[in-house]
Amino acid sequence: MRAPFYNGFQSHSIIKSRGEKIHIFDNIEKLRGFSFLGLIKYLLMRLQGKSLLVGGSCNGCGSCCRRLSLEGRNGWLRSVRDFKRIKSDYPEYQRFEMIGRDEQGFLIFNCSWCTDEGDCGDYDNRLLLCRNFPEKSLKFSGGSLPLSCGYRFMEVEPFEKSLNREIRKITNNEKNSDS
Repeated sequence: MRAPFYNGFQSHSIIKSRGEKIHIFDNIEKLRGFSFLGLIKYLLMRLQGKSLLVGGSCNGCGSCCRRLSLEGRNGWLRSVRDFKRIKSDYPEYQRFEMIGRDEQGFLIFNCSWCTDEGDCGDYDNRLLLCRNFPEKSLKFSGGSLPLSCGYRFMEVEPFEKSLNREIRKITNNEKNSDS
């Protein structure tokens, strides 16, 4: 069993005739975690040639630790039984306390290591889930960033695409001036 909450993306691509890669999906398995609306947003963004960038920085509000959903083997947790299984397999997840359910039926948790000031009680040993917050998949899974969060999601044109366009402009201008 793989460790729960791993949010890494792997690229699957097709090679076009000029050797350019077109990324089709970022890990088909992760698409299972997307909400229907999130999947539509993801596909539209990809069709527009954009990618998602996480901007900003942590402002130490602690909101991400006080009301969070957790992901297991079969997607976002809805079952107390699945959460107990994860805690049994991964004792480090004992720090999460179930505090209820959201409107979609997903379990909501609080991290018991979060101090009243919003700091982590054991910052140097925090989980990968915490170190990687916010994951881009959050935007497509029906989740959102807490209002007080210093991070934000931005849909942007990938740097490589912008760079290649500028190189083509310069190359075309040089060709036109040589004519």
